Amino acid sequence: MKITNTNRISPLLKTRGEEIDLPYAPKPWVLKQCVHTGMIFLAIPPAYTELSENLAYEVTFKKESEARQKAEPIRYAVSTALKRIRGNLLKRNKTLSLLRGIIGTTQQPRINVLDVGCGWGELLENLLKSLPSSQRFRCVPHGIEISRELSRLSDSKLRPLGGSCLHGSAQDGILRFDDHYFDVIVMASYLEHEASPLPVLIGCRTRLKPNGTILIKVPNYACFNRKFRGSKWCGFRWPDHVNYFTPTTLKAIVREAGLEIVRMSWLDRNPFSDNMYVVVRARKSTR
Repeated sequence: MKITNTNRISPLLKTRGEEIDLPYAPKPWVLKQCVHTGMIFLAIPPAYTELSENLAYEVTFKKESEARQKAEPIRYAVSTALKRIRGNLLKRNKTLSLLRGIIGTTQQPRINVLDVGCGWGELLENLLKSLPSSQRFRCVPHGIEISRELSRLSDSKLRPLGGSCLHGSAQDGILRFDDHYFDVIVMASYLEHEASPLPVLIGCRTRLKPNGTILIKVPNYACFNRKFRGSKWCGFRWPDHVNYFTPTTLKAIVREAGLEIVRMSWLDRNPFSDNMYVVVRARKSTR
């Protein structure tokens, strides 16, 4: 396995500050917390080349699921059943709901939507299917995905809808679009995987149209479940997740990227939930 040559520092610092080791990561991984910024991060993450195939999401997700099922079969079965109930019966998908709300307030005749770390394209596909026809035909879906196989699957779904998926890292992929190109950018379960989150956020900010919006969803390290479950918390994924955000550090990194928070209510950062959400846009002074 290839890992990055550089021992990371806090994504919010330019030079190394005081750090402490946290007791959650299995060897050879080392989880650190920056004393100054509070950021929690994997010290030496996998190289981007590994994330394309050997450590692609579809590979590690399967291994992680099998390991959790073996370690806690009853809990795994209950959790899986509850997720299925929420998805199939309650039709509960907060990311999709927030996206539809954002699209509904966008007045552009063409709405360019980007899903960073789009996986197999399911979110964008479901978004377009769920929109009223007056909005659906204005939306053009774009994706960036580092997994070679998932990017291929996404591209096959998005092209019939008028869009496409780029294969590569988000840091490189975002540079292939013109400035002020996107109306909406979504990062759902992505930013925790990105070894360079601040440069990616800055790159996304410059590709936003005036009044464009970014929707972010990440695991909430500050949630009660993490404190209760410890190293068995569902938000830990080794070595997929290289950043672990709290509401405070998530706010800090989006502001450092020149973005301002539009929405982050208590319900969006509910400590009883394993995930949290924030809606941001570019600050006028940074355009």
